[in-house]
Amino acid sequence: MNPDRDRKSRDAFRLANDLMMDLIAGSQAYAIFQRGFDQGPKSPPEHLRVAVNRLCLFHAILTLTKWTELYDRYKDVIPPDVRDVAKGLRKEIEERGIVEFRNKVVGHIWDADQGRALTNDEVEERLSRVTRSDVRGFLEWVNNTGAEDNAGTAAGVIEAVRERIREVYNLADADLYR
Repeated sequence: MNPDRDRKSRDAFRLANDLMMDLIAGSQAYAIFQRGFDQGPKSPPEHLRVAVNRLCLFHAILTLTKWTELYDRYKDVIPPDVRDVAKGLRKEIEERGIVEFRNKVVGHIWDADQGRALTNDEVEERLSRVTRSDVRGFLEWVNNTGAEDNAGTAAGVIEAVRERIREVYNLADADLYR
């Protein structure tokens, strides 16, 4: 047994678990708020809908960006049979511009390249690229709260990777807290 590899596999297991839970919680929060907005006695003010959308989207974007870091730092402990799907999620995150959006919008108020804050139109244009002009669809890709099978979603991919790490390295729930 290699103690460094054991620690690294345990860390990857715990981190994947945390990311999966964060994606599920954020998408569930979005679904709960939307149901409340749609079924409530009166329609909420638009600024409240916008704030909830930003909360849930920005949370998902931060979490997905963390997946790219997890993949880059722990790919050597990701089992070969799920490595392609793990890499595919990382590639999708990059292609959607999620990391760039985190760097330019979610994590900062100032665009260093332009020497100013981005305009609302510029933020919306970038967000449309990330969500492919479909916020609800984006959050369903993150975690489909209405489906029995979560395969193909970001949370489902991360869960599959986490489970294979658990199996290959003989980890248990107790390892999530070590």
